[in-house]
Amino acid sequence: MRKRLIAKTILLAALLVLLVGILIVHQRMTTGGTGDSSSSPAGDTVSTAESAVESTAASMSTSEVPSTADEALAMSKKYEEQYDYDKAISVIESFPGYDQNQDLLAAIQTYTDEKASCVAVDVTTVPHIFFHSLINDDRGLEASVVGEDRAKRNGTAMVTADEFDHIIQDMYDNGYVLVSLDDLCVKTPNADGTTTVTKNTSLLLPEGKKAFVLSEDDLSYYHTYGEGTQGYATKMVLDKKGNVKCEYTDENGDTKIGDYDVAPRLNTFIEKHPDFSYHGARGTIALTGYNGVFGYRTNDYYKDINNPHLDKDQVDWLKEHPDFNWDEDVANATKIANALKAEGWTFASHTYAHWNASEKTADELKADNERWMTVNHNIVGDIDKIIFAFGGDIQDATPYTTDNPKFAYFQSQGYVIYCNVDGNIGWTQFGDTYLRTGRVAMDGYTMYQAMTEGEKSHDTYAHDYQVLGVNDISSFFDQNRITPIESE
Repeated sequence: MRKRLIAKTILLAALLVLLVGILIVHQRMTTGGTGDSSSSPAGDTVSTAESAVESTAASMSTSEVPSTADEALAMSKKYEEQYDYDKAISVIESFPGYDQNQDLLAAIQTYTDEKASCVAVDVTTVPHIFFHSLINDDRGLEASVVGEDRAKRNGTAMVTADEFDHIIQDMYDNGYVLVSLDDLCVKTPNADGTTTVTKNTSLLLPEGKKAFVLSEDDLSYYHTYGEGTQGYATKMVLDKKGNVKCEYTDENGDTKIGDYDVAPRLNTFIEKHPDFSYHGARGTIALTGYNGVFGYRTNDYYKDINNPHLDKDQVDWLKEHPDFNWDEDVANATKIANALKAEGWTFASHTYAHWNASEKTADELKADNERWMTVNHNIVGDIDKIIFAFGGDIQDATPYTTDNPKFAYFQSQGYVIYCNVDGNIGWTQFGDTYLRTGRVAMDGYTMYQAMTEGEKSHDTYAHDYQVLGVNDISSFFDQNRITPIESE
């Protein structure tokens, strides 16, 4: 028995020695015999170009790595069209053997030259325009359908889908390119929790192109919009491809899925005109919380019809929807938020209760922001932007300081970008820890004022629309509106 054990031990030791020897031989063969790659024969080394390909390919998803030279050109062209020349070049360099293909090398040179010819955008003068939800038929503008008060409100604060199309097309024709709020600045986190903000000097566009920022307010489909009775969409949904669309009920009571609001309509325009978007940028969506978001009743107050915080519209809605499931609405809204973010959209607070921040105390704004976070953070995630409802800023045009308790609070909560409403198109202010922009409304009021000589704000808004390249407003202004429109 003891002899057998010794024999087995010797056999195992021999096998171990043999295995070690094989490994050593293999190592020397793969490194040229010395273990020092610098002395390896040229045929055993990986070229610098091949290493670059492997490195670039490793940083890209499988779907982004081209399998043919033609595919590499086609994929890179999409990035070139959106002025992302570095990404266009990296796509080509991810293709093995690109450095032996004259077409690919020529494309790289073209993209390099195009980038070199671009000019830096002056990020202190970029126009910021905004819309509310779109009206898709005339019902919302007709007093006989929705009442005079609601028709006036809709006609003043909104644009129709057709008017939106004209504005966007005119801006595109005038050389405008959509950039995001985040593209305007460089943010550097500090140890004390603040963020240092500097101007982005690397925002480059071809000469003659002009940057602008876009946002949309109140993407909730409030109860006051009517449920399919005023021409608004009723909620956002995902189509079979996972794209964000809107559900809309037309005049005949038929429910349709399509581009019935700003986000999906702009997405489709950019699909047709990719050069309208810088690096795939989209707009910023400013959300309240009291009626939920995206048409879903995600405010937790809806969980209990007896909650004292509910108003009459909310209680009536719950009575009309006895099968309402709050958890399902939150889950669906979260899917919409994730899809919008994947498409390039970002989110901002519009205050939970749509409050005018200029009229509220710091303590009131703190309570409101905490409520916003309670109902929205689990759906849209972290944000660093606030778009003030009614355009009501937390102080005048002088620079923010922490001596202002409202700013001190919002900064402590991670807000970096602040947006008001200002008739001086392109108004922008950079502070050490914030970016501040003034927005111009695209709505019935500003269009009417711009196209109507003699109105009190005609000169201001005629100038704004002229800067944007939006001309001949009267040719597309929906005449179903109640006019004159003399105040917002």
